[in-house]
Order: sequence, then structure tokens, then C-alpha cells
Amino acid sequence: MNKLNKRGQSLIMFILFLPVMLMAFALIIDVGLMYGGKIKGEALLKEAEKENLDIEEYFKLNDLEITKLRKTNNGKKECVIINYNIDSIFGSLVGYKNYDIKIDNC
Repeated sequence: MNKLNKRGQSLIMFILFLPVMLMAFALIIDVGLMYGGKIKGEALLKEAEKENLDIEEYFKLNDLEITKLRKTNNGKKECVIINYNIDSIFGSLVGYKNYDIKIDNC
């Protein structure tokens, strides 16, 4: 009788834990996309400055649409602060269709 009562417990635990695992994997993928997008933006900014290219045009050529571009002077050099969006894959499940990425060269 004791064996009969414990049948299926692991199946129930697996079914309860499966959504948690799937959401964790989705979060890992989206955070990786954000991190990769930030690295790509920083590399594009450095390259555009090095080659004296128009930053907005260069980002547009590389499929990144700048939402905000600000230039400031910190005394030593001119700083550029850029905001752009990265589309999310799984963030739309919780209400985030895209993520705002901010980079600067200061």
C-alpha cells in the first residue's frame, strides 16, 4: 500500500518545476542577447570614432537604430552617450518587447 501512494510524486514535481526551468532558460537567452547587443554597440562606437564616421549612419548600416544620441564634454575629451533598443525573444511573455541599451565612451 505504501508504494501505491507514492507513485507519480516525481511526475508532479517535474510538471511543477518545468515552467520555472523554461523561464530561467528564457531569461538566460534574453540576458545574453542584451550583453551581446551592448558589446556590439561599444565596438561600433569605437570603430566609428576611430575612422571618423557618422555614428548614426554607421549604427544604421549595422542594424542598430539609435533612439537617443547625446554629446557632452567632460573637460578632457568629447563624450558620446548612445541609447538604442534590442528586440527581446522571450521578454514579450512578461511585457518587454525590447530592451534599452545605453553605451558611452567616457
